[in-house]
Amino acid sequence: MEPAEHALALDLLAFSDVIDQVAETMEFHRLAGYLYRLATAFTTFWEQCPVLRSEGGVRESRLALCDLTGRVLRQGLDLLGITAPERM
Repeated sequence: MEPAEHALALDLLAFSDVIDQVAETMEFHRLAGYLYRLATAFTTFWEQCPVLRSEGGVRESRLALCDLTGRVLRQGLDLLGITAPERM
């Protein structure tokens, strides 16, 4: 696993903790900051880890990371009252 891939996976795992913290403190800026860091981690991952050119299990794993990142970003933006675009 590439370092950028690993970092993205760890950032994705932090989502539920961030949601719990925001629900407890009502500090919505923490969610916005998390989403920004996640988007930055995804950009680094996308630049350093070929997704469509990978083969086999690596490709499937990276596609899953892309899908999960999109779902987390959409859900987080929705919680902030922001409509996410369907495509970019």
